[in-house]
Amino acid sequence: MDRLDALRLFVRTVETGSFTRAGHEVGVSQPQASRAVAGLEARLGARLLLRSTRRLSPTEAGQRVYEQALRLLTEESALVEVAAGADREPAGRLRVSGSVVFCEDEIAPHAGSFLEAFPRVRLDLLATDARVDLVAEGVDLALRLGGLADSGLTARRLGRYGRWMVATREVADRVAEAADLATGLAGRSLAFTGGPQGPVRWRLRRGDDRLELEPTGRASSASAALVHRMAREGLGVALLPAFAVRRCLAEGRLVRVAPEWEGEPVELHALWSGRVLPGKARAFLDHLTPRLTVERP
Repeated sequence: MDRLDALRLFVRTVETGSFTRAGHEVGVSQPQASRAVAGLEARLGARLLLRSTRRLSPTEAGQRVYEQALRLLTEESALVEVAAGADREPAGRLRVSGSVVFCEDEIAPHAGSFLEAFPRVRLDLLATDARVDLVAEGVDLALRLGGLADSGLTARRLGRYGRWMVATREVADRVAEAADLATGLAGRSLAFTGGPQGPVRWRLRRGDDRLELEPTGRASSASAALVHRMAREGLGVALLPAFAVRRCLAEGRLVRVAPEWEGEPVELHALWSGRVLPGKARAFLDHLTPRLTVERP
C-alpha cells in the first residue's frame, strides 16, 4: 500500500472509528488495515490512534495528521481533475460556507442559475455566523467577511463592501435630533457580538473625520441576521454591510442614518484548503463572482 492509500485508510479510520469499516471501504481486511496504519505510524515516528475495545480515536498528533491528510487528499483529487481536462463536467456535492445574511442575499439569488448551468452538482450551503473549520466540516469553499486568521488555507480577495448605519425612519429621526452623532447613537446602537473579541466596536468615518464608539443599545446578538431584524423592528441603529440592507432601503423599511458617515469597509475573501481549488468549487466561484454586489479590487 503506497503512502497516499495509507493516508486515505487512516482518514477513514478516524472518521469511522473502526479498522473493519475503513478497510471494507478501501478493499482490505481488518488486519491489513491495522498493519497499514501501524506502518504509517512507524514512518512518521508518532502514535496516531488510541486503540480501545470499543472505538479508535486520534491522538493529538493523529488529529494534526488527519487534518493535513484531508488537505493533501483534497489537493490530489483536484490535481486529477485538472489532469483530466478543463472540459470535464463538475459533479458531486459542493459544500459552500458563508454567514447567514451573506448566503441569503449574495449566494441564494444565484444558486438556481448555477445549478441550471451545472446539473450534476448538488449544492449544500452551510449558513452560519460562526467561524467554520473547513477541513472538519467538509467545506469545499468558504466566502468569508472580515479579517483572516486561518493558517494553511488559500485565500483569494474578491473585494469589499461598504458598511452603513441603518434604522427605521422613526429611530433615524431621533438620532438626527441630537446635538451630534455620538449623542444620537448613545443607547440606540445595536451591538453585533459575533466577533472573536466580543462586541464589535464601531469605527466611523466622514472624509477625514473619525469617530469610534462602543455600541450601547439595549439589544445585541451574535447573529448579524438578528441585528438586522432588530433594526427593522425599531430597536435601534445597526451597522451592517451594504449588501445586507440594500433591499430594505429600496423598500423603505429602513433608511440610512447620517449617510455622510460610513463604517470601515468589510473585506470579502474566498477560502479553500490546499493550493488547488477543486473544479466544482472553481465553477461555482467563477459563476458567483461577477454577480456579487461587491466593490472590486
